[in-house]
Amino acid sequence: MMTPQWEQQTVTSTLTTSSTNGSTCTSIEEYVQRITRLLSIAQRFHGQTHEWVDCICQEVLLVTQGHAQLILDNQRSSKGSQFIPDASISIPVQFGNLVYGALYVAIDPTYPQNPALPLLVAQLLARVCSWLLYAFEQSAFLQRLCQGLNYQEHGALTKREREVLALMLRGYSQEAIAKLLSIAPTTVSKHRQHIYEQLGVHNEHDVLLAAYHLGLFSLLEESTP
Repeated sequence: MMTPQWEQQTVTSTLTTSSTNGSTCTSIEEYVQRITRLLSIAQRFHGQTHEWVDCICQEVLLVTQGHAQLILDNQRSSKGSQFIPDASISIPVQFGNLVYGALYVAIDPTYPQNPALPLLVAQLLARVCSWLLYAFEQSAFLQRLCQGLNYQEHGALTKREREVLALMLRGYSQEAIAKLLSIAPTTVSKHRQHIYEQLGVHNEHDVLLAAYHLGLFSLLEESTP
């Protein structure tokens, strides 16, 4: 069945946007490439939160060719922040209940009744920014928690110690770990003490932070005894 002409026009206007001079169009594939560039650049700034905040705002301007601007709440009072004049739409940049700011999209100079970016692209870009900001904020939070720890991996953990550590990270008590691994609670206690010594920490709270920061486990993996 053929697509009605009005539907074809709607799809075309959604997936492409006219440039300033009206002679060229930006396809959805090109927008995806630009957003992919934004994600790639984000990886280079891992652990450099302040630099990344400035970088992401600059990159949003670049990938949208100046048609959109990311304004964070803590920048609204900054003299260096300038809002896009006559912004046609603004999309909240938030993750759950955390609101970081908004993405402002300018009016298309060729078609003043439309935003300069397709709405779907603007929404995707706002969502990508919110995820990146949340990820970097969480990373910075963990790094600050680990700053006061004088930890280091003095030696490799044995297979049994890694099993004990994995269960500790999942919140199992010493008695529960002993039962799951079919060993005595005193043996579990010895393994825990050796884990502390190997990581250079003195309690379970610190060993969880140190193990995570050293890459000894991932929250995305379900460890099994």
